[in-house]
Amino acid sequence: MNTAQIKRFAQQARNILKKGVYTRLLMHGYNPKTRQVETEIQEISGGVVIDGKLIRDPLYAKQWNSLKKAIRTHGADAVAEEAAYTWFNRLMAIRILAKNGYIAPQLEYMSDTFQTTMIVSNARRGFHEKMDSASQEYLEELLQDDSRETELFTLLICRYCRESELLNRLFGRINDYTELLLPMDILAENGFIHLLNSSDAISDEDYQQVELIGWLYQFYISEKKDEVFASFKKNKKAEAEDIPAATQIFTPNWIVKYMVENTVGQLWLDLHPRDALRDEMHYLVENSDARSAPIIAEVADIHLLDPAAGSGHILVEGFDLLYRMYRTEGYTAREAVESILRQNLFGLDIDLRAVQLARFALLLKAANYYPEILKTDILPHIYAMPEADEFTPDEISQFLGSEGQAYHAELTEALELMQQAKNLGSVMKLSLTSEAREFIQKRVAEPPASRNLFNVQLWNRLTSFIDVLLVLTRKYNAVAANPPYMGSKNMNGGLKKYITSNYPDTKSDLFAVFMEVCLDL
Repeated sequence: MNTAQIKRFAQQARNILKKGVYTRLLMHGYNPKTRQVETEIQEISGGVVIDGKLIRDPLYAKQWNSLKKAIRTHGADAVAEEAAYTWFNRLMAIRILAKNGYIAPQLEYMSDTFQTTMIVSNARRGFHEKMDSASQEYLEELLQDDSRETELFTLLICRYCRESELLNRLFGRINDYTELLLPMDILAENGFIHLLNSSDAISDEDYQQVELIGWLYQFYISEKKDEVFASFKKNKKAEAEDIPAATQIFTPNWIVKYMVENTVGQLWLDLHPRDALRDEMHYLVENSDARSAPIIAEVADIHLLDPAAGSGHILVEGFDLLYRMYRTEGYTAREAVESILRQNLFGLDIDLRAVQLARFALLLKAANYYPEILKTDILPHIYAMPEADEFTPDEISQFLGSEGQAYHAELTEALELMQQAKNLGSVMKLSLTSEAREFIQKRVAEPPASRNLFNVQLWNRLTSFIDVLLVLTRKYNAVAANPPYMGSKNMNGGLKKYITSNYPDTKSDLFAVFMEVCLDL
C-alpha cells in the first residue's frame, strides 16, 4: 500500500468534490456576497422553475427548501464541507464493497474505451432501482437524451444510496439537500469518478485491506488539519469542530497489534496459557512475574473499548484476535462474528465521519469471515458524541416511564453534561447507579411496539445520548487507544475549563488526560 499516493488521491478527491459542491450551490441560487440562498423557485405541474430553468425532478422543491434552511442555520462552508465528505464516504464505500465482491460494480467504467459508469449502462439496459411513477417518468426522459448523462447518473446514484439498507445503516440517510449537491462535473474528465477510475493510487490489493479506510480518512482531512495547526500559530484555539482534524492520527499496524495483543491477547493467555495463539502474537510482552490469575471465564467476557476510536483500526485488529479465540472455543463463523459485534467491542469518537467509517471497517472485517453479516441489522457498538440537544423534564419522564421516575435526577444530570459531548468527548465523567444503568439499558432496548404511543422522534433523539452514556458508564477489562494530542494552550475555553477542574494532574495535554480516562474505564 503506497500511502503517499493514497494521500494525493484523498486530497485531490476532497478538492474536486468541494469545488463541485460550491458550483452546485451557485446553481441552486446561493449568493456568495450575502452568503444566503436568495433565488426563489416556482412550483409548477411536473416540476419547478428556478432562474428560468425547468427542473423535472419531483423531489427538487423539498430538497431545495432544506438546503436553504441548512445554509441559513450552519453557513455555506459547513454545508459544502459536509456534502463533500458525505459523497466521498458513500462513493468510496460503494467502490470498496464492489471491489470486495459484496455488491455489483456501480462506479466502474464499462471499459477503458467507453467511459460510462456501470450504473448508467445498466439503466440503459433496463436494470435499475424501482422508482415511483414521477421519478420513473423523469428517468425515461433522461434515458432518451444522451447529453443528460450527468443528470441520469445523479438520479441513479442518489436512488441507489437511498435504497441501500447497508449504506443507510452504516452512514445514516443522506440529508435530502445533499443529493442536490452532487457535483455537476462528477463524470467530467477532471471529476471525481474519472479520478476514481483512472488513478493507480489504490490497487485492487489495497481495496482488500480494511486498513485502507483509515488511511483515506486521515488523508482526506489532512489539509484541514494543516489549516487548524496554522491557526494555532496565530494564537487561535481549537473549537469543537476543529478537534477531529487537529487530533486524528491513523495508528500504524504494528502499534495497534502491540496494544491489542497486550490487552485482549493477555486476557486470553491468562485463561489459556498454553494456547497456540501465543506463538502468533509477535508483539506480546512476556510477563516475567508469576502468571496472572484469569479474570475471564470465556472469550465472551472480554470487553475492549477504544474511547478515541477514529476509523476503528484498534477494534478491527481486536476483531481478528477475538475471532481466533472464538473458533478455539468451538464457535461457528456466524456465532463468532455475531458475538464479537454484540459482546466484545466498543468505541467512541467525537467525529461522526470517523464513527461511520469505523463501523464500515469493522463490518468489512466481519464479512471476511461471515459475508452474510452484511445482510443483518447488527451494527458495531461504535458511537459518535451527540450534538447538543436539550431535553425538558417532561421529555425525560416520558422516556423513563412510570417505572423509571426514581432515576430522573441521575439521567437529567448526565444529559446536562452531555450537552458538551462534541467538545469534551470521552473525558466526560458520567455516572449512573447500577440500578439506573440497568433500567435505562433495558428501556432503550425495548422493541418499538412496546413503547405505547411514545414519541418516536423524541426516542430517536435520546438514543444518540443513551448509547454514549451506557458505553461510558460500564467497566472494561481491556482499553486501548491512540489518544488525541493537544496541549492546553490550544484548547478552547470550555474544554480547558472542564479538564482543569476534573483532571488537575494531567491537564497539560489531552493525551495525558486520556491515559487517566483509560485507567478509570
